[in-house]
Amino acid sequence: MIDKDFIKIIFLMGFIMLPACSGIKVSQDYDQGYNFSSLKTFDWKPNEIDEYGLKDNDLIDQRIRNSIVSTLSAKQYKMVDTGIPDFYISYHMTVEQKISTSNVTGGVAIGRGSYGRFGSIGVSTGSHVRAYDQGTLLIDVTEPEGNRLVWRGVGTQEVSEHSDPEKSTKQINETVEKILAQFPP
Repeated sequence: MIDKDFIKIIFLMGFIMLPACSGIKVSQDYDQGYNFSSLKTFDWKPNEIDEYGLKDNDLIDQRIRNSIVSTLSAKQYKMVDTGIPDFYISYHMTVEQKISTSNVTGGVAIGRGSYGRFGSIGVSTGSHVRAYDQGTLLIDVTEPEGNRLVWRGVGTQEVSEHSDPEKSTKQINETVEKILAQFPP
């Protein structure tokens, strides 16, 4: 029979490792003196010189734009086509290759064999190096007058190329929703 304390240790290790393996990290910065309660309408920031967006992937660009508009609309902001909106929205996206190193790796095993049940915990002190792509999505809110940045939301996460458009759309939607959950501050 497996010791109950051993099982507790295994679950605890799983919960400790879970945050390191998951998710989207978000943050925000904003002008603390700005009155965000007056914002009701938005439009895309004029983009004459392609200063934001994706130059080489219109499909991803459109998914990001659709997600931003959808998320802001769900928060009761209205996109306007004419006139001057209360704020402009824009985004910037980068993907950089990162290297992760770890001097300690571990594993847990529980099983049942012909001689009964067993469990083990293994720890290795060998060096482990891994390359991965980190995507960063910045969403900016600027004033129409003076083009002043008043809010920036940032989301970073490990990304991979998806051949499946549904997975890409889901990942983009989750990222945008998590970033814009901070807006307004």
